[in-house]
Amino acid sequence: MLVSALLTSVGINSGLCVLFFTLYSILRKQPTNYEVYIPRLIAEGSSKRRSHFNLERLIPSPGWVKRAWKLSEEDLLSTSGLDAVVFMRVITFSLRVFLFAGVIGIFVLLPVNCSGDQLHDIDFADLSNNSLDVFTISNLSSGSKRLWAHFSAVYLVTAFVCYLLYYVSLLLCSKEIQ
Repeated sequence: MLVSALLTSVGINSGLCVLFFTLYSILRKQPTNYEVYIPRLIAEGSSKRRSHFNLERLIPSPGWVKRAWKLSEEDLLSTSGLDAVVFMRVITFSLRVFLFAGVIGIFVLLPVNCSGDQLHDIDFADLSNNSLDVFTISNLSSGSKRLWAHFSAVYLVTAFVCYLLYYVSLLLCSKEIQ
């Protein structure tokens, strides 16, 4: 993969992410979408429809992200339902796995791959047209002792995921007992 292709992909995906967060922030405030975004509160009669025009409804606000992360599972269950609780659990689980795998990848595997001699060194003067293969496992020669780092990393990440699954199941069982 070329550096310029990677930067293009990062730019496009970042732009789409900002666009979708902005659209969600605007659409969730529209009275016609209340049945989609707060159906439980409408069914219980806790939320009233506001039909008067307000300019604030058209301005995106990122405050909902902070409020969503601050809610406890009990609060989230009572206001948004079980699907929101499950979604937040999946997101937090994925973030933990990604953080752990990212730390291993950046601080262990990346230096191991860069120390390989299978490919030519990277030319920082013409960085945008260079390949990123120097940073991958393809830079290690076949039968190298450094391949054990990749083997160990796979088992470490797998063990961490199993630990997280066990920890989550223990939490669920302890909540059911209470």
